[in-house]
Amino acid sequence: MTAAPDPSGAWVATERVVLRRPCPDDLDDYVRLHTDPRTYAHAPDAMPTVDRCRDRLAADLADWETSKLGYAAVVDRATRAVIGWAGLRHKDSDRGSLNLYYRLAYDRLGSGLGREISRALVAWGVEHRPEAVVTAMVDTVNTASLRTARRAGLVQVGLPVSKDDVDGKPMAHFEAPAVRVLPAAAADSLREALVDLWVRVNDAGGSVGFLPGASAADVAAALDRHLDDVRAERSVPCVLVDPDAAGTDVADPTAARGPAEWWRSDTVPSRLRGLGFWEHSRGFPYEHLAGLKRLMVDPSARGRNLGRILLGGMVGVARRDLPWVELLRLDYRDGLGLGDFYAKSGWTEVGRVPRGLRLSATDYRDDVAMARRIDGSRLR
Repeated sequence: MTAAPDPSGAWVATERVVLRRPCPDDLDDYVRLHTDPRTYAHAPDAMPTVDRCRDRLAADLADWETSKLGYAAVVDRATRAVIGWAGLRHKDSDRGSLNLYYRLAYDRLGSGLGREISRALVAWGVEHRPEAVVTAMVDTVNTASLRTARRAGLVQVGLPVSKDDVDGKPMAHFEAPAVRVLPAAAADSLREALVDLWVRVNDAGGSVGFLPGASAADVAAALDRHLDDVRAERSVPCVLVDPDAAGTDVADPTAARGPAEWWRSDTVPSRLRGLGFWEHSRGFPYEHLAGLKRLMVDPSARGRNLGRILLGGMVGVARRDLPWVELLRLDYRDGLGLGDFYAKSGWTEVGRVPRGLRLSATDYRDDVAMARRIDGSRLR
């Protein structure tokens, strides 16, 4: 994902498409995409007129001027054709939420592009707009869009009726999980849940310092060493937590973010979905670096984009809470596809030691180093 719009208008890039900032010349494509009745099968009354399309495009252009994000043109990498419209925008006057939206040309439906775009946009929003919650409103009969929202990492938190609903019918309300810094004071109350998460990730084959079957006692000892670094201000722990559906006021979705001491909630252990640490040094000559350690997400939620959301959110945390850091680094164990995962979030391989890791007498793995600039600009 690109970190911010570049001079060419590119905003978010995925494997097959690029989302770029819209321009007035996009009107014909906008009308073509938004007046095809085949793409409004679940809500035919919501299809706009040509005049309404003109107004909506003008509103999209205004959003980009004021907020530096919004709904964007989806451009096919192979053909350079505009094949959809997608993005994130503040809903009305609510600056605390970002609405996820996508619409694709009829002949591109069913190819997985909606999921590909949505996953990238949710991760971008969590990283670059941490003050807002990424949300989505989905018609309850649109099973494909409901599935896409969940695969993008969003969690259903209610069925509110709002003025945006079609014919007053309730639409499913989704929110993205939150990446939060875990204060040292909260570590003890969450210690058991953190150890349980780590053990389950180990046993699922995750590369987080152990092999499957590691004992809870060994994991707890490793966690305690990390927490010692936290107390010494050498490390920043981050957790990924689902929105609290039970405590959500669907009339005010921002209420789900809860009080400053959010970890005191009895629901936090059940909402815990991921963990990671930033290790940083203020000593010469590494004070501009931070290292990513122990990134892990709940193995029972595989395929839900949580790894990218946690990783993006952690970069946002580093940008906000470690202002002296310019460069981010990590090391990973080859053989699990982790290189592709990190590359999708802007990381670049910078070193590899063939057979640098020995997991057993016959299992050797490459030890791989990756890095990215904290602002997302090209690594030079």
